[in-house]
Amino acid sequence: MNAAPLVEVTRRDVVTGREVVESLHVGHLVAVDGDGAVTAAVGDPDAVVFPRSALKPVQAAVCLDLLDDAGVTTTPEEVAVAWGSHRAEPAQLTTVAALLGRADLYGDEAEAALTCPPALTPDDRAAPARRLAHNCSGKHALFRLTAHALGLPTDPAAILAHDGPLQTRVLAGVTEVTGPARAVGVDGCGAPALALPLVIVARTFAALASEARFARVRDAGLAHPGLVAGHEPRSGGTRAPLVDTALLAAGVVAKRGAEGVLAAGWRTPDGDVGGVAVKALDGAMRGAATALVAHLAAAGVVAPDVWQETDPTGGGRPAGTVRPAG
Repeated sequence: MNAAPLVEVTRRDVVTGREVVESLHVGHLVAVDGDGAVTAAVGDPDAVVFPRSALKPVQAAVCLDLLDDAGVTTTPEEVAVAWGSHRAEPAQLTTVAALLGRADLYGDEAEAALTCPPALTPDDRAAPARRLAHNCSGKHALFRLTAHALGLPTDPAAILAHDGPLQTRVLAGVTEVTGPARAVGVDGCGAPALALPLVIVARTFAALASEARFARVRDAGLAHPGLVAGHEPRSGGTRAPLVDTALLAAGVVAKRGAEGVLAAGWRTPDGDVGGVAVKALDGAMRGAATALVAHLAAAGVVAPDVWQETDPTGGGRPAGTVRPAG
């Protein structure tokens, strides 16, 4: 797949202090400017990937336009969780429930109306699996609200079918931004998943960060980064912000997707626009996030310490590094 090294994981030789490469994440990275021209590439910028949840901001923008036509309003918090991949934190679940309430769905009825599968709560594995706890429940709540507002069928099959009345509208709006998909699969949550060249994903995020049509989605995520992603669950102690939470808090429009996809877009105070997308072939976010943050830091978009992967440990102490390859 013409992949190239992105990130290497080392373990330190305690005798010499030398870093020995233990693991290597390979894949693709491509960055573009505001005109869509490629400014940096590692691997193949045209590699076809499933962005998965990284496309949620565009799906949300399409649904918001449809809701405008129906005269339905939403809050910035509801918009943020609608394009999030959350960790079932209390504020996130409350906001998803509020979004369902706009379709007059409450309690058990709201839970049953969600079209995503049940999932465990990361911070409470003893709790029963719930649809509300699924990390895509915000997107599915927005789908359900949009179908309700437009008077479309609201049974799960009708809402999620790629050729159904709702997704036909959503996919048309998404591909108006991205161009034609190379394939249409099914995401883990059951919604349609488009396959696109990685460079298109980077261009899409440059647009998300700068174009007026995405202002509501962009502003909601930048104002409420914790609703978009949240914090990494920990067995004890404090929790660390996920990479998209950290980047959004730093003013960068960022979103992860499953299987090692991460994308970001930015607009600097002097008006420079850019986008970057990464695919780690092993599906590891460790590789994708480290490579993308390193690119942003090198470009002066964020501080180098905006987010850092935890270094390998030995006996509970740092014993190596996770760093960009080369």
